[in-house]
Amino acid sequence: MCGIAGIVTPQPEARLIQAAERMASAMKHRGPDSQGIKDLGTCLLVNARLAIVDLSDRGRMPMASADGQVWITYNGEGYNASELRAELENLGHEFRTMTDTEVVLHLYQEYGENFVEKLRGMFAFAIWDARERKLVLGRDRLGIKPLYLHASSGQLVFASELKALLASGIVRRKLEPAGLRAFLQLGHIPPPWSAIRDVTPLAPGHIGVWKDGEWRTESYWSLSPRASPNISTVHLSAGLSEVLLDAMRNHLVSDVPVLIFLSGGTDSACLGALARAAGARNLSAMTVGFGESEFDESKLTRRTADALGLPLEVVTLEARRVEADLDHAVWALDEPSVDGLNSYWISKLGAEAGFKVALSGQGGDELFGGYGSLAWFERFNTAARWARTLPANPFGRLLDQNAFPFRWRKLSYLIGADDPFVAAQLAVKVLFLDRDVCELMFPSIPGNGHPAEARDHLTFWSKQVENEDLRERLAFMDIHTHLEPRLLRDLDAMSMAHSIEVRPVFLDHRLVEFLLPVPSSIRMQQKRLLLDAVKAFLPPTLLADLSSRRKRTFTFPFQRWLSHDLRKVLKEAFAPDRLRRVGVLEPAAVNRLWNRYERSEGAVGWSRIWNLFVLQRWCELMQVSP
Repeated sequence: MCGIAGIVTPQPEARLIQAAERMASAMKHRGPDSQGIKDLGTCLLVNARLAIVDLSDRGRMPMASADGQVWITYNGEGYNASELRAELENLGHEFRTMTDTEVVLHLYQEYGENFVEKLRGMFAFAIWDARERKLVLGRDRLGIKPLYLHASSGQLVFASELKALLASGIVRRKLEPAGLRAFLQLGHIPPPWSAIRDVTPLAPGHIGVWKDGEWRTESYWSLSPRASPNISTVHLSAGLSEVLLDAMRNHLVSDVPVLIFLSGGTDSACLGALARAAGARNLSAMTVGFGESEFDESKLTRRTADALGLPLEVVTLEARRVEADLDHAVWALDEPSVDGLNSYWISKLGAEAGFKVALSGQGGDELFGGYGSLAWFERFNTAARWARTLPANPFGRLLDQNAFPFRWRKLSYLIGADDPFVAAQLAVKVLFLDRDVCELMFPSIPGNGHPAEARDHLTFWSKQVENEDLRERLAFMDIHTHLEPRLLRDLDAMSMAHSIEVRPVFLDHRLVEFLLPVPSSIRMQQKRLLLDAVKAFLPPTLLADLSSRRKRTFTFPFQRWLSHDLRKVLKEAFAPDRLRRVGVLEPAAVNRLWNRYERSEGAVGWSRIWNLFVLQRWCELMQVSP
């Protein structure tokens, strides 16, 4: 696991070496084991390495082919590297290391740009081909590993994190207004935007090629939103069991010890059982507990660990410790998000215990139906179909008044909606309505009159789904509008801030391909399919226990912390002079909301306050401006 970066430029310039050095330094947390820069004239490649497989210096990057004509900087894990190595050796390739990086290099030499279709894992890479003077960039199918791009004046700059791009001095510290508006409404910044102007992420499942100042991208993999109505359920559980076990075997490949992030839920319990069945040895588990009993799952987690025979470390997290590390956590996010603090702390604790690799159940809810919001989508979708005949003016505007509770105001999206499905998504997901965004952002910020980013983002993905089944559409939407741009991005940023590689086993692409044709009526049933597939590996008492446990979302006691322990920090961040100095959030609007929150009127949820704090503090820490 690593951080990668680089610059491709029409003419070599001495100053770009310093830019590359600054980028390497900015990514040291992603790769503390070694940093490397290779000057190839019109291309500079940068790498910060976290050694997981082949810990020797032979795995240092950037890495060259035997003839020195092809170079690679690589971030990730190719889980089928051993299988591909054998295939390449049969074709006459000779290897100098045991790294998956060298396997990727040889794959490119053998198969060209199409090699990425053979690779199984999570990855982002940059390959410089001196023979054709071109750069090939790639990202894994589900976007587990990030890659950001900035192109101008015939020059391309790329990196695993925005922090590295900003450190280069080439990318201006200017905020992207569209990204900020999307963040205020959705709690994260969805592609094609980022928080920084003129920076965009490479899309998941895509490669990009830069040659002679020209840029092209193409997709090599995409999700199929259509379920097969003729799928046989007779052998489904047995087949899924094999695919899950195969995914686990691949994700256990490591030359360092592996940790599992355990909670009181079904996903992590199934991961633990699969790891045992796959032959994992010396597997350890860790969980976070809280003094606030209504949020604490440590007793449930202990029952799971004991049943599986896993040694478990429980770390009780207190608000004062969160406060002490709050700035580092916001910095670690890399770009604003209302999620991520749970990933930050479990990763920090895992790293402090000496681990470099951890297994996560990320993706289990999206693939097996773990979200409780489905019922709300169904209600709002039905309401929107009825309310679409009503004129948005005056009914929608009448409802969108600050005198009404926010949960009522969101229903204004349903009135006169062109697309009831998108309207229902907005009514469930947005943290601030369109009018709120206009009031909260400084009037001088470009394009602040009619925010449409959240609606446009959801509309785009809604149009990619032809299936009229609501559950199928929601499952597809959740992956593209929640899992990829928010949960996975946050997981990478927060874990790599502590130099720990987190592997989301359920997002093995072969497992995803196996599951998506399964109709939602079978697949999206509160983890029943998952439990049925894993039951042979679960102790009977644990299986019965999991089947009866009430679904809980693992979250921190934010409402209490923001109202008490972190109140002073937030109040200071919302000081009018500090808000004016950054110039993004309008002081009067922010403090009206903050005062309502402090008066405990119940009309302002903690997530809306946290949204504003993260944006303000992130801008300060990153030293960016509109």
